[in-house]
Amino acid sequence: MVVKETALKEVTIAGTRLEHFHIAAFFRSREEEFEVLRSYIRDGIDAGEKAVHICDPNQKHDHLRRLEAMGVPTSNCLRTGQLEVLGWNDAYLKEGRFDGDTMMALIEELVMTSRAEGFSRVRMMGHMEWVLEERPGVERFIDYESRVNLLLNRLKQPAICVYDVNRFSGATIMDVLRSHPFALVDGVVRENPFYVPPKVLLGSSPTNEQD
Repeated sequence: MVVKETALKEVTIAGTRLEHFHIAAFFRSREEEFEVLRSYIRDGIDAGEKAVHICDPNQKHDHLRRLEAMGVPTSNCLRTGQLEVLGWNDAYLKEGRFDGDTMMALIEELVMTSRAEGFSRVRMMGHMEWVLEERPGVERFIDYESRVNLLLNRLKQPAICVYDVNRFSGATIMDVLRSHPFALVDGVVRENPFYVPPKVLLGSSPTNEQD
């Protein structure tokens, strides 16, 4: 049975109703991250929505352990396909390099497949430390972060990009802020005054869609 979009549960992050489908979340520790994102993750699982999480492939076991600790029945969710935990080598850095077009095609295919499987929504989150690796294409990740706003708004699927502030320079964090209309900082979702719409940040509109 396909659930009508009007019946979807309202998405909240840290107690704030989501007003845009693309959020940059800044944390100082994994403990802070999972505490703040607990409701975002659990609400989706409890509502029968699909969850797709992308993390360091070396941290997949720890990621699953933390989900289990917050009450997510990981074994059952993995078995039914409700939960997918991917290493970034299977997503952002597929084939050892980053390509924004390939990643956006992957997101769209994932959403379409999940809808065909009967999931009403896909809640995504991705750890972003992969951009610190010396891989071809990673230098263009801000272009992707800007362009994916349009895709997520069209698909109406929420995604949180998780940044460890201990790992990124101030200059990179400012670039990240320029590409996300809302940011989660110190456990609070804020409208981002540094945001620059894709057609302005990229010099021209990458698609015919609205910002």
